[in-house]
Amino acid sequence: MFVTTQLNAIAEILGVERFSNSIYSILQQQYVNIEATLLRSKVLRNFSKANTHTIIQTAIPRDHASLAYLFAPFVLANLNQKVIYSTPATAAVLDVFNPYYQAEAKQFRQDFEALDALNLVIDLMPDDLSDVDFLHLALVKALCRSDISSIFLLSPLEIDQQKCAELEKFFQIKIKVLSTASLDNLQIDAPLNFRKLLFKNKDTCYSELCQQFARLNAELLHGCVDYRDQQLQHLIDDMFYTEHIYEKLSVYGEFMQTRLQNHLQSKQQSVQLKA
Repeated sequence: MFVTTQLNAIAEILGVERFSNSIYSILQQQYVNIEATLLRSKVLRNFSKANTHTIIQTAIPRDHASLAYLFAPFVLANLNQKVIYSTPATAAVLDVFNPYYQAEAKQFRQDFEALDALNLVIDLMPDDLSDVDFLHLALVKALCRSDISSIFLLSPLEIDQQKCAELEKFFQIKIKVLSTASLDNLQIDAPLNFRKLLFKNKDTCYSELCQQFARLNAELLHGCVDYRDQQLQHLIDDMFYTEHIYEKLSVYGEFMQTRLQNHLQSKQQSVQLKA
């Protein structure tokens, strides 16, 4: 049970006094002592030379402009920034990733080796959690890592900025909140043609869509890299044309598919040895 004001603030950023029983259960399974893990990460963060960003985005519905942020981790990775992106594995998300690897393979536990190899981890979490439970779980997971220097919270939920400031001060970490509720009037046509979105040949519609995605991501990533807002927006827009986002996504997919196949082969060999 969380007993300090600072730890209670993790739950209270969403206007509730405590985590749900289901989240407590998950945390107890993943951590021997969650309070000790959080406090240890806080101490080690002072000595860590790593500078990893975590982007946490609640469930992305189909046809919603918040899908733009799904490409933010690939932008950061292309700029030599380490980034972990966490979101529920909704249909909209799987539409993007499944052509590259078995993103829905729930039997494969993410081991974060891609963070060292590619500066990038896509951490797809169960899509049966509520937005509140998902945000609580993903935030705790981020705070338990001493290499995390900044956290981005993307959600239509109302997030208490004062409580976030308390977490920033106590855990010595940067937290940026961006409401996706403001994007409700920016619906996008579906299904998306990813060959137009991620490749050079674009019609007027997809040129405008890439500009919109670039603007949203530039606003999100402001301050992460040494570019002025307009420069960053142009740079991200160029990544959609030069296929840099596609290339990073493709390489990540190949890496993860290989990891998945190796994992399955290892499980099969283990079963055969026991038989």
